[in-house]
Amino acid sequence: MTSTDATSTALSALSTGLADAVGAIAPTLVAVKGHRRFAYSGIHWQPGVIVTADYGLGRSSRLTLTLPDGNVVEAEVSGHDRALDLAIIQLDRTDLPVPATSDGADLKVGHVVLAVGQSWDYGVSASLGVVGNLGGPWQSSQGRAIDRLIRPDVNLYPNLLGGALVNTAGEVLGMNLNGPRNRVVTLPTANLDRIVKTLLERGSLSRGYLGVGLQPVVLPATLQQSLEAEVGLLVVSIDATGPAEQAGLLVGDILLAVNGQAVSNLQAVYAHLDVGVIGQPVSLHLLRGGQPTDLTLTVGEQPQGGGR
Repeated sequence: MTSTDATSTALSALSTGLADAVGAIAPTLVAVKGHRRFAYSGIHWQPGVIVTADYGLGRSSRLTLTLPDGNVVEAEVSGHDRALDLAIIQLDRTDLPVPATSDGADLKVGHVVLAVGQSWDYGVSASLGVVGNLGGPWQSSQGRAIDRLIRPDVNLYPNLLGGALVNTAGEVLGMNLNGPRNRVVTLPTANLDRIVKTLLERGSLSRGYLGVGLQPVVLPATLQQSLEAEVGLLVVSIDATGPAEQAGLLVGDILLAVNGQAVSNLQAVYAHLDVGVIGQPVSLHLLRGGQPTDLTLTVGEQPQGGGR
């Protein structure tokens, strides 16, 4: 066999393997149409439960789905978490297949992956790429803790949003979403399992709530050295019935630290507001009228559509 023949055989085997991987996941994918211009994808994650991107739904609660068998059905959103851009949809049907999944423990930068989704008009569609970045735990822009950073280098066409990231064995590594700066990120399977369980039980994911509006502000130069900080968070509004009001925070206070950890941006505050802290006390270190002040606040539960 010549080198040209060997190369052709290898490419043919790779091509067949990728097509098989798409074929393995395709029967678990649906197209989801809300009020957006485009339809997006969803994954039949467990019997009778679809996961998809919340962004793709717009303001819709009533949706239209194209199932893998071509049937078009209507369904309603059963739960969502806009902080993660995730929604779940429950179906009466439980006979659709569910995907094989992988925790991606052996995933490496450079591994070949596929973004696979369901097109409203053309059926299954895919985009080929590689794993561009891997990392440890991180936070979404609104403070949701994510187990692991998986950032694939793929073209995430509109219909692939909410679809699956698939390895060459046809296993789902997670759901593809638009991340910071519109770069593709994948919500890992372990996160999806936990979130779906909570959404099915409660309809939404709770988060700790302080009841304040915060805005980054540069500290006076005369204080930066003594405070060992250049930026604090100015309290610009307070919920009249929230935990901050009850703890005695005032508009104009500058938040410097939560539980002894400096906070210079909203993400740093979100890190202290996971669901597990609801009802627990947290210590706040403030600057009030130029003087250091310490308060203790009992974290509340975030109202639907509420802020920090």
